[in-house]
Order: sequence, then structure tokens, then C-alpha cells
Amino acid sequence: MDSYYLMTFDTNLDKRVNVRINRAIANLSPTIAIAAMDKVLAANCFDPANGNLISKRSLKCVSTTVTPIPLN
Repeated sequence: MDSYYLMTFDTNLDKRVNVRINRAIANLSPTIAIAAMDKVLAANCFDPANGNLISKRSLKCVSTTVTPIPLN
């Protein structure tokens, strides 16, 4: 099973931007995960084509199961 965090932010252009963090720790404390979002906001390090990030919209820890399918 694989896990990732999906962070969604609002921009100053009334758009939403998703940031995916791979290889997430599934049982990470919510306080630490939210603090990571705060750091992303403070860094302002993304292309402003969709606007500057101004606030947190949502945070999800997503778990996926991958089943390889043989090609032969």
C-alpha cells in the first residue's frame, strides 16, 4: 500500500491548487501535517500562474493499493 498527502490551497485568483506529497507517513499527527501546509504557504515557492497561495483549503492522507498486471 502506498500513501500520499493531498494538500489543497486557495489562491488570490480564486483558484485551487493541489500539492501531492508522496511516500507519506499514514499515522503522522494532524498537527505536524498542518504545520507542513503552513510552511508551504510561507515559502511561496510555486509558479504564480494560478495565483499566489493564500490559505489552506483541505488536507487528506490518501492510501492506494497497487496490483501489478502481468503483460505476458
